[in-house]
Amino acid sequence: MGELLGFATSFPGYLLLGVVAFCDTLIGVGFFVFGEAAFLTAGAVWAANGQIWPAFIVLFCAWAGDISSYAIGRHYGARLSLRYLNRLKRRRAWRRAKDALKRRGAAFVILSRLLGPTAWVTPFLAGSMSMKASHFAPAAAIGVLIGVGQFILLGAVGLQGFSQIAPFVTDHIGTIVLLILLLGSSVYVWRRSEAGYFMRALKAAGAAIALFLASNVAYFFVLNTHGRAIHPAPVIRSVCDIPNHPLLVHPGETSLHLPQPVNVILISKASGAELMDDLGWHQNLTFSRSRITIVSFVRLLAHKTPPVSELLLSGQPANSAFQMPGTLKTREHIRWWDFGNDVSFGAISRDDELAIKYYRQLPVLLHDIDPRVDLSRDLLAPQIENSNRFEVVGYAGLGDAVSDGVLADFQTDGRILIVADRWATISPEAIECLNITPATAS
Repeated sequence: MGELLGFATSFPGYLLLGVVAFCDTLIGVGFFVFGEAAFLTAGAVWAANGQIWPAFIVLFCAWAGDISSYAIGRHYGARLSLRYLNRLKRRRAWRRAKDALKRRGAAFVILSRLLGPTAWVTPFLAGSMSMKASHFAPAAAIGVLIGVGQFILLGAVGLQGFSQIAPFVTDHIGTIVLLILLLGSSVYVWRRSEAGYFMRALKAAGAAIALFLASNVAYFFVLNTHGRAIHPAPVIRSVCDIPNHPLLVHPGETSLHLPQPVNVILISKASGAELMDDLGWHQNLTFSRSRITIVSFVRLLAHKTPPVSELLLSGQPANSAFQMPGTLKTREHIRWWDFGNDVSFGAISRDDELAIKYYRQLPVLLHDIDPRVDLSRDLLAPQIENSNRFEVVGYAGLGDAVSDGVLADFQTDGRILIVADRWATISPEAIECLNITPATAS
């Protein structure tokens, strides 16, 4: 945006704004030139750095364009109108403008600047009807001041809100584009179909669904952008540094991406993957760590071990993911982030159903979790107790209790399961800074 405004204040920018404004109602080219772009830009420049010259330039050039069209109509109106009126849309605009000019004269010249396509033919028509120049010129000036002025003011006001709108558009550009395409495809199919209302609605819905599924296939299997880290990996200097890091994982970085909690922490030189291997869980493929094709995806579905979608912890995708035996609809699964210094973070939950979820920058068809994530956390604890290598140290009171799940995707008491090597000694300092209570405590 800054580069665009900078160009608009240079000599080539002034020239371009002037040419666009001049051609906005110039007969023959006005239908193909969107002068509003120049008018809005002039207003934005005015608001951004106080330079009023672009506004004066587009006002004068727009008026000069009206005068030029008037002069062309005055001298060549009858001859050019035959060529100009070869399209029905233009003939309708011509008739409306001609009738209004006969009734209202200069008043209509002023008003025409607010009437869309009519503004493109009014100056030329006024000339061809031999309206006095002394009447047309001041009326055109007033019309330009009102019609163009409104867009200049809109550009100035719009820039003030741009800083608030732009981040939202940037964050959700994928969804915005997809929604436009879904709406456009539905409207197109509806209008092209000659069937009854029910069949037209069915075809329009089918087109939207097909496009939605195609966008999902392209996103996961073609673009391959969802697994990239957004931020550098955080540094965990010691166990007592854990409370200084966010303990929520997200499918994206906006307020629309509902989080899930980190509810397991492994304090060990072993990774989260080694813990799950010891427990006998099945390791899943993930889109960030594995190359998954449509064929391999179908094979995984056949074995009821579909890939695990990405959640981000401090901008990082998970290092590994595991599941217990389940169905395509339901399964217990856990993601692990290994951040070094003998600390790994886990987020365990239960897939409960299929739903459209907001994932990175697109709505996609994914598993939705059972919000009662504590049930999954507490299911893992006795499995670890039966391990010969790892043990449950207790529960850390690091998280916040969430009871309703309205602003999140879960409900929890806020406790985090702490796991360590069996027979390892956890220092009193670590127990205190993590606020660990025994596993038997409620």
